[in-house]
Amino acid sequence: MDRKQLETIAGRLADNASPGSRYFLIGELGTGKSVFARAFLRRLGVKGAIPSPSFIVDARYDCSGHEVHHIDLYRLEGNSEELEFYGIDDILSSDAVVLVEWADRLNPEYLKGGVVVRLAYTDDPEQRRVEIVEEPLAGN
Repeated sequence: MDRKQLETIAGRLADNASPGSRYFLIGELGTGKSVFARAFLRRLGVKGAIPSPSFIVDARYDCSGHEVHHIDLYRLEGNSEELEFYGIDDILSSDAVVLVEWADRLNPEYLKGGVVVRLAYTDDPEQRRVEIVEEPLAGN
C-alpha cells in the first residue's frame, strides 16, 4: 500500500479510538510508523506540527475530549526502569488513547488488548506491507 492508503487506514483506526484504546506500531526504520502516527493524530483533531517524540519519548495531546499520548520508544530499550522513569507504565494503564511507535521494544504483555500495526518494506520502494492485528486480552 502507498502513503495515501496508509494514511487512510490510520484515519479509520482513529475513528474507532475511545478512552483506553491502544495502538502499537512495529516496523523497521522508514516503513511508515511516523506517517501512520501523524495521520492518526490529525484525524483525532491535532492541529499544527506533529514532531516525532523520539527525543521527548511522550507527546500528549487533548483531542475532542480524549487525552492522547504519542510515544516513541526508538531511543529506549523498553526495560522496566525506562518505562517507569518516563511514566509509560502509568500511561499504558490509564484511560488515555495511546499510540506507540517501536512497540516491539515493549514486553509482549503490553500489546494485549491493543491493535498491533506491523509495517514492512516491499520490493517497490513506494509501497509498504501492512498487517493489523487486534491482540486479545488474556482469557479472551
